Amino acid sequence: MHNEAAIKKSGFENSTYDVVLRNILDHVKNVNKRVFIKDIAYHIVSPIHTPVTIAPSLRQYETAQSATRIPNPAIVPSSILSKFQFTFLIRDPRTAISSLYRCTVPPLNEKTGMHMFLTSEIGYREMRLLLDYLYEDDVQRKEQVCLVDADDLLDDPSGIVKAYCERVNLPFSEDMLKWGSDEDQARAKKAFAKYYGYHEDAIESTGLKPRLHPGKHYGSPDEEDEKWRSKYGEEGARKIREVVDASMADYEYLKQFALKASPK
Repeated sequence: MHNEAAIKKSGFENSTYDVVLRNILDHVKNVNKRVFIKDIAYHIVSPIHTPVTIAPSLRQYETAQSATRIPNPAIVPSSILSKFQFTFLIRDPRTAISSLYRCTVPPLNEKTGMHMFLTSEIGYREMRLLLDYLYEDDVQRKEQVCLVDADDLLDDPSGIVKAYCERVNLPFSEDMLKWGSDEDQARAKKAFAKYYGYHEDAIESTGLKPRLHPGKHYGSPDEEDEKWRSKYGEEGARKIREVVDASMADYEYLKQFALKASPK
């Protein structure tokens, strides 16, 4: 949703995709370290059946391209996409969609400020379109693109993070699974202040440990519907079920590419 007042309040009303890109690349040069950036695929990928055009500020980076089996679904040219190492983080729609819906209804929506459940912000299809393009048209080699399933990460944090480090050529340390210094917490809270209400559990955490009962159990559709109905009412359960069912095929497709935990 376009909100002119919110855009001005953010202080970024004059930013373009090119301004953001240059800030990222300049930062990489200055810190001389690997820089990790978290973003959402639907911010750069047009929904299916929507004509795709490169963002005006990025057209200067377009290069002549040979015909590809899959058209670029992004508003960012492939010459820019190829500069980045992509990681996709997915979560089972049965938990992800209900969690997002919870952010749009009382009492949590008083914190998030989000009062509409927007199916355009689900994002599984956009991730699939982007991953297919990166894989199939050699924008990046297949062994470069990483995908992590949240359930796998929660079942075996050490094994999945180690596998991830191997994929991106970083030395693994168990210390990566621990955080929580005052400095780290203050930096995290400041960085995510804009998204108040969405990430409190993560921000207040101090590490990542295997959950007590690996292998999350998902109930039958009737059991799930009843659980959602008890929390969000008939209409809420109907909306969640509709979006979950529409998202499962894309999630299952993406999951086939998920990293496997490294041996202990």
